[in-house]
Amino acid sequence: MANDITSLTNGRTQHTGDNQVRGIQRDENRAEDRGPRADTSASSDKVSLTSTAAKLKALEQKLATQPDVDMDKVSQVKSAISDGKYTVDPHKIADKMMSFEEKF
Repeated sequence: MANDITSLTNGRTQHTGDNQVRGIQRDENRAEDRGPRADTSASSDKVSLTSTAAKLKALEQKLATQPDVDMDKVSQVKSAISDGKYTVDPHKIADKMMSFEEKF
C-alpha cells in the first residue's frame, strides 16, 4: 500500500488508512544542518556513456532500420500454402506451446 507523502507539512500529522505519518519539522537555519554547498550556477553536469551503452545505442539504431516482418519468409510460407506443400504438425505445435508455458 503506497502512502501519499507529497502533502506533508511541518509539524502536521496525516492519517492514511491504518498508518499515521508525522511531518518532520526542519529548521533550515540551524548551523549544524548547513554544510558546504556547491554553487550550482557555476557548475556544469556531464554525462558519459560506457562502451556497452554506446554499443547498445548503435544496435538500437541499427534495429530501428530493420523491417518488423521478414517479407521473404512471408512469401515462402504463402507460396508453400498455395502449392499445398505447407504442413502443420499439431504435436510439434503442442510441444512448443508446453515448453513456452513451462518457462513461466
